[in-house]
Amino acid sequence: MSKYGMAIDLQKCVGCGACALACKTENNTEFEHDGTKYNWADFLTLTEGTFAEGNLKYKVLPVLCNHCTDAPCVEGCPVSPKALYKTEDGITMHNSDLCIGCRLCQNNCPYSSKDVNNDGVQYSVISYNPYESSPHSFYEDETTIIPGGTSSPAEIAQEVGVVPPDKNEYTHPEYKAVRPSDVTEKCIFCDHRLQNGELPYCVVSCPSEARIFGDLDDPGSEISLAIADGYVRLKNNRGDSLLPGEEGPKPNVFYINDSTVGMNEKPGISKLTKKMQIYPNPASNNAHAEFDLDEPGIVSFSLFNISGKEVLRIHDKMFHETGKQQISFDVSGLKSGTYVGKITTRDEAFTANIIVM
Repeated sequence: MSKYGMAIDLQKCVGCGACALACKTENNTEFEHDGTKYNWADFLTLTEGTFAEGNLKYKVLPVLCNHCTDAPCVEGCPVSPKALYKTEDGITMHNSDLCIGCRLCQNNCPYSSKDVNNDGVQYSVISYNPYESSPHSFYEDETTIIPGGTSSPAEIAQEVGVVPPDKNEYTHPEYKAVRPSDVTEKCIFCDHRLQNGELPYCVVSCPSEARIFGDLDDPGSEISLAIADGYVRLKNNRGDSLLPGEEGPKPNVFYINDSTVGMNEKPGISKLTKKMQIYPNPASNNAHAEFDLDEPGIVSFSLFNISGKEVLRIHDKMFHETGKQQISFDVSGLKSGTYVGKITTRDEAFTANIIVM
């Protein structure tokens, strides 16, 4: 039997938000209101340093339910049979028909909050649909942006005849396509897609292929091979990560290829200084990327378009010595436009734009 998990490659993720948009349309989640985000796929943004000191770092970290092996939400669910339970393939499943809306799952989950605004956090993996309002109450609003000129949300819903108007209709034995009032809801790894032999929609919608989903119990699976060289896992929804040897609830979402969220450094890992340039710029044929290495190590280099999709892999895990380095490449096969050149080592990534004429 499989044990499902997800790895997110932070060298490939460009923070474009495609995963969040894909999840929202696939699973019919609501718009944010009353301190609840309703984003099964969300983001944690981290900022370090200052612009004035020249050491400003900004990171976008995709977050979702961690489908923990020792899931505190399951332990805290008081009903029998439980509304939250672990499936044989490792998914933390939720049955909305059994849920009584007590919200003890939110209290127990270290990645969730009842009110993100009051708690001063950016996300909660478990959301609650309040009993005093209907799901997607936004579409009951009769307010128009331009009176007599634009439609209200209520008019759009009435015209389409379904709420939400872009509803993705699917069936699942445990979960409704739109959850009712007075229940909690969360990511289920798109189990309705898995049962049809498809991957979670956030995985297939990622333009840079930063998400890897698969069987953690299979040592030869893509996800097992991806996390073999090191990973970090989140400790809570405040951005802290589990320390070496610290298991927490054993989350099954792993972050790979980045050290700024707590990944342990390994001997021999290269460190790229914060100096990189691409020339000539604009370029029409040959171009060159120059950078410095403080230590010998493995380097990769790719070009991405403005939507975050890799369009040219120039250097794939090549060893470089210490000192000034140069990588030459040909852009004549690319369409005119602006691209992002991204150089990555084991523990850092740096970018520079290049215009192709």
